[in-house]
Amino acid sequence: MRKLISVCTAMLILLLSAVAFANTDISRGAVIADGIGAPGQVASNGYRAAKVDAMRNLLEQVSGVRIDSETIVRDSILESDVIKTKINGIVRGAKVVRRYVDEVGCFHVEMELPVYGETNSLASAVIPKMERVSFPEPEVFAAPPVQPSATATAITSTAVTNQDSITTPKKPPYTSNTMSNKPSYVNKPAVTANYTGVIVDCQGLGLETAMAPAIFGPNHKMVYGVQNFSHEQVIANGYVGYSKSVSSGVERAGSNPLIIKAVSVEGFCSPVISDKDAAMLLEANKKTGFLSKGNVVLVK
Repeated sequence: MRKLISVCTAMLILLLSAVAFANTDISRGAVIADGIGAPGQVASNGYRAAKVDAMRNLLEQVSGVRIDSETIVRDSILESDVIKTKINGIVRGAKVVRRYVDEVGCFHVEMELPVYGETNSLASAVIPKMERVSFPEPEVFAAPPVQPSATATAITSTAVTNQDSITTPKKPPYTSNTMSNKPSYVNKPAVTANYTGVIVDCQGLGLETAMAPAIFGPNHKMVYGVQNFSHEQVIANGYVGYSKSVSSGVERAGSNPLIIKAVSVEGFCSPVISDKDAAMLLEANKKTGFLSKGNVVLVK
């Protein structure tokens, strides 16, 4: 009996730990927490107690927000006193969006902290500045050209008098660039539509929300990420949105989005797409520049 109780206690501790350290979902673009004040108090005291409780709960929620595939806000707080001070400041400055008394007389205060925004946002406290880089070229992900084999080269370089006795080698799928002596790719995807954004469908892959996720191709080749944006743009609006459906809640991707199915998720929060889809996405972006606007929605 004692052994059973010990096992149950251990499982309860593990469960509580999992709940306490669960990652916070930021799909709504804000972190929201509710605080409770005991009944039987003067209203001012009851709401004050509820607000203190809401700020404590809000700090707990904020601590569980994932920044990227390697870092959660909690980690940044533990590693930096500067970030800890910033987080405490924005939590104290969070907006009270609702307060009420429930049916048993308890006082409630609901507070909200925006994830993005130039002032008093979570992003302004934890997103680091980094060097900006350009989006990769589609050729990085397009299938490489097939180089001519040694046999084909030998045949083409040998004078042949009897053309009927051999098979003419097939032309390799690239053209020669005489200026750079490099092959010009001809197998980039043809994109005819003017896409307004992209929806990456990650349903069933266990995607978690994050403030600074990335989209990768195979072998950890980055297609899209925080490095493609200025720090000011990331703080103000972020560069991805989240939805639970490819057909609703995806306004950020515009009226004519490209829809891509992810093949896996890397580091909990970063979709991985095929080389073919990566090349298509980057080629489509060249036409309308929707990636630079952050018109990207990840579907959980």
